[in-house]
Amino acid sequence: MGPPAERQLVRRLTIVLLALFAGVAAYSRLDLLYSHKFFDITGRAEWIWAQHQLSRETPVAFFATRNFDLPPNRQFTRIKIFGDPEYTLYFNGREIGGRRVGEESALDVYDVSKLARDRGNRIVVAARSPNGVGGVIASVDVSDEYQNVVPTGSGWAIVRRWRDDLIVRDPPYSWMSSPMRIGRPPIGRWNFLSRRPAVFTPPAQRIVQPRSAFRFKTAVPAIEDRSGVVVVVARAISATAYDFGPISGRARANAPSELRSVEGPVEPFVFAAGERTVTDPQERQFRYVMVYGSQASVSVVQ
Repeated sequence: MGPPAERQLVRRLTIVLLALFAGVAAYSRLDLLYSHKFFDITGRAEWIWAQHQLSRETPVAFFATRNFDLPPNRQFTRIKIFGDPEYTLYFNGREIGGRRVGEESALDVYDVSKLARDRGNRIVVAARSPNGVGGVIASVDVSDEYQNVVPTGSGWAIVRRWRDDLIVRDPPYSWMSSPMRIGRPPIGRWNFLSRRPAVFTPPAQRIVQPRSAFRFKTAVPAIEDRSGVVVVVARAISATAYDFGPISGRARANAPSELRSVEGPVEPFVFAAGERTVTDPQERQFRYVMVYGSQASVSVVQ
């Protein structure tokens, strides 16, 4: 190979290297842009969950809590939150909102400016999962420049048992534990999150009782540990179906139960220790609420 051929080969290699460098630089720039955009949304907030063996696939319900102060010169107070698969948000003693999450990955933004105060604010997030798997992420914005105050992470506490004053004060210290920190976004199936205005839970106007009820026999899946191997078995059980319908509203039950929609999947109710009543966090159209084991008080909040 003579000098002209060598120079041509060097020129081609140089072009390839320059193109490769430009591609890497463009990718890095794009990744930095999206990462910075997401950091502006969630900052130092981490996905958290209760300390729990996820592989067991057992139902879990708990409460993530945080007490905090706010700067007096804030422009607004907005809570950004996402709880997968289900959450209910309480702020300063009031139920704010919640939902059962589908495929959409979006932070719900609640403007709680009228309820916020300079000192002694309290957030409580009730999280529920029928298979024990999920994540909660939240933070607070107080101005366009001062965002992501009190992000979820080590400063939050996990409470596994309900008590009637939990939404206004901490329970005994022995009831509280540190959260399992899953990591900062983007991570897992949640990846990058967007923002959307959230719908506040309206005050109850009336409570509707079921029209009728009937008993039947069925089977529910149960987790058993057989010589160190976790298996799912079918357990025979009696049940009661409460007929509302059809109706629109938020179902409320005080025993392990399921909500059967007019259209769509069956939604389970997951109870934490000490809870006597659980209300569906979002309004939906359905007909039956099925309670397993024994009869219970079931109603619909409208």
